[in-house]
Amino acid sequence: MSLALLPAGASARLTGTQLESDTRDLLRALGLTDASVLQVCKPGDPFIIQVRQTRMGLSRAVAEGILVVPDDRRAEQEPSR
Repeated sequence: MSLALLPAGASARLTGTQLESDTRDLLRALGLTDASVLQVCKPGDPFIIQVRQTRMGLSRAVAEGILVVPDDRRAEQEPSR
């Protein structure tokens, strides 16, 4: 499913992209790598996600080209405080 379909607060795992290679390479350089777990901070335009400890804003068109599968394991991976 497209990342752009997820609501705020949802977690997902990256499965692939339907983006041009330059855009794909830039996202990889920013930390959005294969099987990354990400969280939607704000849907819309810009579409804001968090990957590890980094937040990034994406255009809605880019978010639509990122393919993910919902992932509920993020809460289990977070350390207790």
